[in-house]
Amino acid sequence: MENKVKTISEHLQSAEDMARFCFFYAIRDVANRLCPEKSPGECIARHTILLFHILGFSDSTQWEENELCRMIFDAAERFGNLSFEEFENAMWQHCGNAILQRAEELYPKSRGIYTPPSWNCGCLKSDPPTPENPELCRFHIYNTVSPHSIFTDPEYLVLCFRLLMKENRLHYNSSALITSTWLNDHPRWLEFFPAEFHQSLTPRNPDKAPGMTVGSWGFLYNARGCANMKYIRSIRQTGELPFLPRTGSCSFDAMTRHLDILSKRKQEK
Repeated sequence: MENKVKTISEHLQSAEDMARFCFFYAIRDVANRLCPEKSPGECIARHTILLFHILGFSDSTQWEENELCRMIFDAAERFGNLSFEEFENAMWQHCGNAILQRAEELYPKSRGIYTPPSWNCGCLKSDPPTPENPELCRFHIYNTVSPHSIFTDPEYLVLCFRLLMKENRLHYNSSALITSTWLNDHPRWLEFFPAEFHQSLTPRNPDKAPGMTVGSWGFLYNARGCANMKYIRSIRQTGELPFLPRTGSCSFDAMTRHLDILSKRKQEK
């Protein structure tokens, strides 16, 4: 099925696989080890991607008002004393039908099917600079070429970065870029950055609980927007995330020089 748009049945199966994983990870790793002071519901909501991404409830202020979110919170408190496997199964039995109904509604705008218009530099977009750091371009990543990978054509990312820097230089007079993402722990991604970026990277911290966004969990999606079962199975076995979010930054000048070198190497091949 590589390079084919995901079907609705694949989308729903992925929603189940990811939801079950989120229940399991939240109770075994977050509640039991990383954040024992937090309730099971809070561990699911704040430290997995279930509510924010899989179910599309990105405004956390509305969680308490939403029927499905309340169902998940209530069930998590009810089943919180069960074993890890029992908790996962009980949560899915209680909430699964409602989760699949929500997932079906979200299919037309799900990952692998839809690209938000805010991504205006290919697979990249940036936030307006802050008054504290007016020179910094903080950017984000999204797979806008699904069902392909952003790495399928190496020149694609080069073009995206060049456009990002040009847009931000013209609009905001930016001179440096910064991003926080799990990709900063991925060798294939880091090849696109100069030494200055590598040297700036914050340390890996496996004892810090992951967040609720794809900045921590993006590797759970494959290029087609389906569940990446390779990583789900690995985390279930080891409890260790394959990639950890890190922050890196560098100047536009250093980035441009590095991209020039990459482009020259490609032309010489």
